[in-house]
This record gives sequence, structure tokens and C-alpha cells, in this order.
Amino acid sequence: MASRVLLLTPARRFIANRSGLGYQIPLGLVLLGGPLLDAGHEVRLIDNDLHGWDAERLIKEVRRFRPDYLLMGHTGSTAAHGTCIENARFLKAAFPELRIVYGGVYPSYAAESTLRSCAAIDVVVRGEGEAIVVDLLHAWAHGLSLATVDGITWRDGETICANRPRAAAQDLDAFRPGWELVEWERYQLFGMGRSAGMQYSRGCPLTCTHCGQWGFWKRWRHRSPDNVVAELRTLAEKYGVKIVWFADESFAADQEVVITLLEKLVQANLGLSLNVNMTAADVVRDADLLPLYKAAGVDYVIMGIEALDDAIVQAVRKNNPVEISRAAIRALRQNNIVAWANIIYGLEDETFSSMWEKFCNISALDPDFLNAVYLTPHFWTAAGRATDPRDVIQTDMSKWTYRNQVIATPHLAPWQLFLGVKLTEMGVHLRPHSLKRLLWHGDATIRKLMRRSLVAGTFSVAAELWEFFFDTTFAPRGTISELPGVPARTIRPSVSPGSPAP
Repeated sequence: MASRVLLLTPARRFIANRSGLGYQIPLGLVLLGGPLLDAGHEVRLIDNDLHGWDAERLIKEVRRFRPDYLLMGHTGSTAAHGTCIENARFLKAAFPELRIVYGGVYPSYAAESTLRSCAAIDVVVRGEGEAIVVDLLHAWAHGLSLATVDGITWRDGETICANRPRAAAQDLDAFRPGWELVEWERYQLFGMGRSAGMQYSRGCPLTCTHCGQWGFWKRWRHRSPDNVVAELRTLAEKYGVKIVWFADESFAADQEVVITLLEKLVQANLGLSLNVNMTAADVVRDADLLPLYKAAGVDYVIMGIEALDDAIVQAVRKNNPVEISRAAIRALRQNNIVAWANIIYGLEDETFSSMWEKFCNISALDPDFLNAVYLTPHFWTAAGRATDPRDVIQTDMSKWTYRNQVIATPHLAPWQLFLGVKLTEMGVHLRPHSLKRLLWHGDATIRKLMRRSLVAGTFSVAAELWEFFFDTTFAPRGTISELPGVPARTIRPSVSPGSPAP
């Protein structure tokens, strides 16, 4: 039975998007859109992160479409959760008969607390949603019990029920993205033209203590190379996309398969600029293959370096000791591929001396770009479980963005740590040989990409400075006794007694 389904990204409007990078397609909802369209539903996507409509305007747009179901999610996860809850409440008040479904990383892990705190939400989808939402809408349309739908947490009167988890999808090719739902003219990245996200793989073979993605996606899986090339061809030829970011935790986890994919991309000659996430260890492993990466269109590699102390790298279960990270950046530079390094502050007790040492080590690492982030203690990660909640000084979940400090540092006040991080970012990017590469890089595409990236980053940092000094408040140590979203473990299991909820 066909229904009207609205896919909604609420307007969280993060600084990096608002002030620098621009807004990117809500890939998670686009991936739900394809299976729903193929199941015969009438589907509309509203990316209100892009539009920024107020509640009154959004209600008018929803009323115009007259949906039976609202499926809501946001790539911002924890930091967008409050906005999602607010949207659910005012939309349920305006449309009492509308059934509201919420999914994503944060609600998957915090399903119970989410339903208990927001009566407007009817169902939380846990984990991969493509098959779940089709089954859920089928159950509702045919009057079936929701206890038959694996992978959801839902309310049965006053009782919260958690159905057994749904097995991870074995065939990712079976679910096509709903590209036709996207307002393509509105999405740009780095001034390089129309942009799109794509997912080649899911999961990660690593189990880093600060990350929960490997638990969310369960295990590393991938689309077939032919399927990926076909989707990229559609993006390039039908929708005019010029730059694609791959939303993969570990693009090159399987060397044999990635070689096949890269060779097929070279043959296809789609003219796309590709942005991928790789571990430094995989870059070094594939050093001899980097010319193939470049020929396939890979211009940008983002690496989670995390720390520049081998003991810390080992403690967080990463696979890139410092020499591997240095070798990876050298190899990328030799092949005219931009190297972006993510470094996490808060993995050690930060002091003035450790901040200076970190700046010197990052300068020696010599990435093209640095993304300095903060350890964020999500309760479902090993790092979150190891964090004393009394050390959390940022109780506003909208600031749990990785670009805002959440955990107190014993030796530095928040403003000292913040300025140290910003000065490090500025110092790394404004070094003479960094500016030389920016101005006179031999590859015209890379030169343009680097310049536009720096401009976007500069605007973002300026906005972050304003936010920190005029729109950020820290709570005293000891303000909270439990991390946000921790489940109470009082839900009633459904279908399979004793089945764990994520």
C-alpha cells in the first residue's frame, strides 16, 4: 500500500557548513529514499539544514505534502539530537496523526532515553535503516504488530519495547540511493562545483576507543565496484556532479577490491574529483598504487592520525605509529594528493608544554591541512565508558560537535585550550612552505582545491572564535553524574526475549 513519506533533516546548521564548507546532501536519508521509492511510496526530501526554515514555514511545507509518515535523521548525530527532538514535538503538535520515526547513530544507541524524553516520536530505527523502514511502513499500512519488525524500538502504550536487532545488510548493491529526491543546484563543496556524498563501504576493521562507528556498522562490507561506478556515472552525467566525498570509515580496507574499483574508475573516465577517508597504514600499504588512486580521481585523503605519541596511538587501538603517519603524508604529497590529518585533543592531559610539543610534532608531520578535534565521550564508546561524567563541563549536547571541548582538562582552562588549538591550526597552515604549496603547487586542480579549502577553513575558524567567546558556557566539574543518553535497561524485549538492544 503506497503512502506519502517525508524525509526530513532538521535545521541544526553547523558552523562549518554555515560559514565555510557549505551544506552537503543528507546522504543517510537519500539512501532511505531509494528503497522507499522502489517500494511504491511517494517520497519527498526536505533538507531543512540547507533551507533553514523556521517552524512556521516548515509546518506549511509539511502540510502541503500531507505525509502519512515522517522519517527524521541528521548526520550531526549527538549535536543535532536536541534539534531533532524540538522538530518532532512541534510537528506532532501540528499533525497529531503523523507517525514520526527517528534514526541515526545517536538515537540507535540512545533509543530508550529518546522515546522516554519525547512522546512525539513513535519509533526509533536502530542501525541500518533501508530494509527496516520498508518493513515498518508495511506493518503500519497493513495493521500488523510492530513486534514483527526487527531493528526498532517503539512504544506499546506506556511501555517501551525493543525488538531484536536486524542483521547487517549482506548485499549493499540491493539498495539504490534516491538521487532524484535531491535539490542538486544547492550543494557545492570547496568551490569545485556540484557535490555529492557516496557510500562505497560500511564499517571499519579497527576498533578505536573514541569511535562508535565500527559498532554501529558491525563489520566492514562494500558495494561491488561495478555498482559504485554506475552510481558515480549517474551523478556525473545525469546530475552534473563534479566532486564526490565518500562517507566511508575505511575506504581501502580491502586492497584487492579497491584496486578493482580504481581500475574501473580510470576506465570510466568520469572527470570526478574524489575525497576519501583512509588510515595512514593503508596509504603506506598502497604507496605504489597511489598513481592509480590519482588517475581514478582521488584528490583528497583524510586520515585519522589522532595522536603523535606511539603510546597514545596504541592505547586508542589505532594502527598508525608516528613513522607510518609521516610516510603516508610524504607518499600522498609525492602523488599530488591533498593530505588532511585529524588530531584529537584530550587523549592526554593537555598542558602548555604538551600543546607546544604537539604543534612541533604536527609541523614535522607536515600535513596539507589539520583538523583539530576534541575527545567526545559518547557513552557507547570505550572512551566514553572510561570518562568520569563529573569531568564533563559541556552539558549542552548541541556543542558535542568534536570541534568543541566537552571534557575538562586538569591543567588548562577551556579558553587556554581553545586558543592553543586555534593557534596550532593557524601556525600549521601559515608556515612558509605550506603557503608556498598553496600558491605554486604544480597541479592546478590541487592548487585550487587547497586554496578553496583554506578559505573555507578560515571562515569556519572565525565563526568558532565568535561562538566560543560569545555563545559558549561551561558548567563546573561535577555538574552531571551520568553521560547523556545512557539507557536505563528497563525496556521490554519484543519478539525474542532477552535480545539486546544496541
